[in-house]
Amino acid sequence: MEKTALQDKLSSMNVVIASHVFASGPSLDLEEYLKDKVRYLLYIGHPFAERTDVRSFCREYRKGTLVRKHEAYPVRLSSFFVYFKEAFYTMFWLLFTREKIDLYIGSDNYMAYLGLLAKKTGRVRKVVLYTIDFVPKRFKNPALNWLYHFFDRECLNKCDMVWNVSSAITQAREEYYRGLRRCAKQIVVPLGIWHDRISKLPFTKRSENKIIFLGHLLEKQGLSLVIEALPLIARKLPSLKLVIIGTGPFERHLKLLVAKLRVGRRVEFRGYVENHRDVEEELSDSTIAVAMYKPDPESFTYFADPAKIKNYLSAGLPVILTDVPPIAEEIAQKRCALIAKYDVYDFADKVDALLTDRRMLSEYSKNAIKFAEQFDWDKVFTEALEKTLQQPASSLLLKQKN
Repeated sequence: MEKTALQDKLSSMNVVIASHVFASGPSLDLEEYLKDKVRYLLYIGHPFAERTDVRSFCREYRKGTLVRKHEAYPVRLSSFFVYFKEAFYTMFWLLFTREKIDLYIGSDNYMAYLGLLAKKTGRVRKVVLYTIDFVPKRFKNPALNWLYHFFDRECLNKCDMVWNVSSAITQAREEYYRGLRRCAKQIVVPLGIWHDRISKLPFTKRSENKIIFLGHLLEKQGLSLVIEALPLIARKLPSLKLVIIGTGPFERHLKLLVAKLRVGRRVEFRGYVENHRDVEEELSDSTIAVAMYKPDPESFTYFADPAKIKNYLSAGLPVILTDVPPIAEEIAQKRCALIAKYDVYDFADKVDALLTDRRMLSEYSKNAIKFAEQFDWDKVFTEALEKTLQQPASSLLLKQKN
């Protein structure tokens, strides 16, 4: 299917995207990609638990124009009852549209499962599960973990297509769900970037020796190790600076560590940045980026495709990271990144090697930009939708329509 044919098909389609959202994410990029390509688009967003300042919401577009936006009634509920609230608003907004939905994309197994329930009413034609992460032990609570895998199995069994951000997720599912009666076709839809939108400044115009981190502030991100290494690195690089963009439950611990090590003048916490274009500008002004994931067998990063790494590379930033994410070995081989052990001294050595060798820094930067080109969202979503729309709808749907 050629791209022009895809555009013609999309122009007559009604599409729903349902997702949990934090600040940015692939579902929001999919909204950006689709909103002026389809006849009708409904985006349903539910905040993660950390975003207590954001309500569930929906946005309706007709031929690229935002025609309506709704927000959920503000009410505080325990984490368990939040799922019922999300189900109510998802189904209410979906049925309220009175549109027949050609394609419903749920960006986690719970959102996709709600799409399957809507499909039983005959209002939805195709359902896609868009898997951003997968881990066998998703929740510490056994009941929640059972529900997570129940929704996942149901989606694998009944969805029309499954999008996985990495092949590692496909492999992990095959090992965990042995003997599954039926499995929808799974394809790899890697996380991407708006490659042309991100500035690629030469190093002569960037801030000197500026390290940047972008993401949710959790212990597994390895920022404690990065901060602990700053005094070592600064011995050779006195102008060294670390900029941290993002917020999260580990933020207080990191700030206390900065105070304890007396490196406050070298670390800047930017917090949550609403406009992602501002984030991209900050990336383009940096020298290198870090993704020092803490090794943990139960971390979903072993199966994921971290979005921030693609953003780093697209901005021309060489990356120093551990070998936890599946992409690590590939970008190291392409000379876009250096893999460091989860060790303060090894990390410090890798930073020193990059920042003190301008020729190496320039080479890695050019390689990063070239590597990132293949992950432009236009290419990624176009290929995914071509494959999805070629896939016939399930027999269950055909029986409902007849």
